Amino acid sequence: MSAPEKVSVALLSDEDIPTCFQIFSKSFSQGAPFLDAYFPNHNTPLGQAQGSQRLTAWKKTSKDSTFLKAVLNDNDLKEQQKIVGFAIWTYMKEPPPMDLEDAEENVEEIWPDEEGREFTRRLWRGYVAPRAQAVRDSEGKGVYVLEILAVHPDYQRLGAGKALVKWGTQAADEKGVQSVLESTPVARKLYEQCGLQTQIEEMHFDVGERFSDRRLPELAFMKRELKS
Repeated sequence: MSAPEKVSVALLSDEDIPTCFQIFSKSFSQGAPFLDAYFPNHNTPLGQAQGSQRLTAWKKTSKDSTFLKAVLNDNDLKEQQKIVGFAIWTYMKEPPPMDLEDAEENVEEIWPDEEGREFTRRLWRGYVAPRAQAVRDSEGKGVYVLEILAVHPDYQRLGAGKALVKWGTQAADEKGVQSVLESTPVARKLYEQCGLQTQIEEMHFDVGERFSDRRLPELAFMKRELKS
């Protein structure tokens, strides 16, 4: 008999979202330029409250997105059922909007600073372009997209990330579609272990001369073919 897994995956409740957003913030800790721009000030109480509200609204309005949590189920860790990671997978049948205003409500409230808003707008276009192409290439079938994956730094290497990724790749297989995601250099090995392959080594972000001094995301676009 094999040993039980140290983590299990379950659906996320609305009440879990603030905890999961804190995990997201700790996981990336101002080290992911796209997410830092997309969730401004996510390492502050105000930014976490705003980010939690946005995730809650997303969860309530998107029937194609599945919000997941990874919880400890190892009695030896003395923290059974503690949330240690979360993920959002979306079954995307239509290309995502290329304009930030078409993807988000209240953009001026989320990004009150015009500079920050314009920078995020330009990052957004580069970020969603490979996703949009993958959806178009699916010829109407759609694709499963890993929108967010975060594991608490204190609970990494327990299998939470892999379990959350495999949930989505298995769901994609059941639908008969590909799964895709954007990967940081640090996460690529995990995704490769889950069967994803790099399609774009370095995603392109055209932010123009205006933002040439800003740090840009270092992301690869990865895809997993359907497994029969």
